[in-house]
Amino acid sequence: MEIQRIGIIGVGLMGAGIAEVCARAGYDTLVREINDELLAKGLERIEASMQTAVNRGKLTAAEQEAARSRVRGTTRLEDFSDRDLVIEAAIEDLQLKKELFAQLDQICPPDAILAWRLYHQLPAHTIHARCGSYA
Repeated sequence: MEIQRIGIIGVGLMGAGIAEVCARAGYDTLVREINDELLAKGLERIEASMQTAVNRGKLTAAEQEAARSRVRGTTRLEDFSDRDLVIEAAIEDLQLKKELFAQLDQICPPDAILAWRLYHQLPAHTIHARCGSYA
């Protein structure tokens, strides 16, 4: 499977950074936050980081615009139904993560890769057990 569409759950510091890297690398990047206010802050964080890269000569204005065009935001988990890869970067709440992955397992394509950032108190089997497609 070729990865073309990436989804990021959570657009705090880590999620925004992941989204920026994905967009700058050429991927169609969808970010999700729980409400419009947090989503706007996350998108602003991505924009500010890219502008800093332009100011420091690490990114051209044209590259910034191209990356910006590849990022869009949503508050709806259902919008992840076409994602090839989903990276979770939400708050450290075990119950939330379990519920989130159970929902993503139903929403995303069967061959989508569901990934999460390391959480030292969350063994991998805890998440896998919530996903019906896990074998």
